[in-house]
Amino acid sequence: MSTIAAVTIGQSPREDVVPEMSRLVPGSRWTEAGALDDLDAAAIRALAPAATDFPLVTRLRTGETTVVGEHAILPLLQRAVDRLEADLVIVLCSGDFSLRAHVPILFPGRLLAAAVRAVYGGRRIAVLTPHAGQVRQQEDRWGRQGVEAFVLHASPYGPTDFEAVGVEARARAASAIVLDCLGYTLAMKAAVSKASGLPAVLVRSLTARIAAELVER
Repeated sequence: MSTIAAVTIGQSPREDVVPEMSRLVPGSRWTEAGALDDLDAAAIRALAPAATDFPLVTRLRTGETTVVGEHAILPLLQRAVDRLEADLVIVLCSGDFSLRAHVPILFPGRLLAAAVRAVYGGRRIAVLTPHAGQVRQQEDRWGRQGVEAFVLHASPYGPTDFEAVGVEARARAASAIVLDCLGYTLAMKAAVSKASGLPAVLVRSLTARIAAELVER
């Protein structure tokens, strides 16, 4: 049985993410670690994004959410990777990280960008992002991937009408909807797809299915 290490930028366990992903990777054992696992509230607040840092939304063990800086979190995320022994590592965030591991490591953001560029390059897409402060930077990031994207703020951690988001994406002439955060669920994907009548790409399930391809024996 293959062991998959799920590493979150927040605190483990991510009971809102790992159970759904693990069902898509049959015959695997999952272990978890988080960049914020051993930090108190003051230390977590100190990781708030600076003006030049990309804000990332994550979840704490209490169920509360917090916002950390993409660069600020990097050393702690590397330590979380280093703590786990596994056959494959999955980073539970679609941010842009540079991490080391002695086994294959999946960066969901890179996988998502490659898949969307391959399928929808040259076409207009809607990208959902969990934090309002990410919208402009997300548009820039997707533009650098060669993808024409408009970005909609839709939090997976609060009251969001995903059917309304789907309707808006359709009204703005999207070819597809991309859910660009590991916090988005299969149910949220289904809601935006049904309301819009458009295909939807969920980074959570895309990453899990690639993991299944890699660990299948």
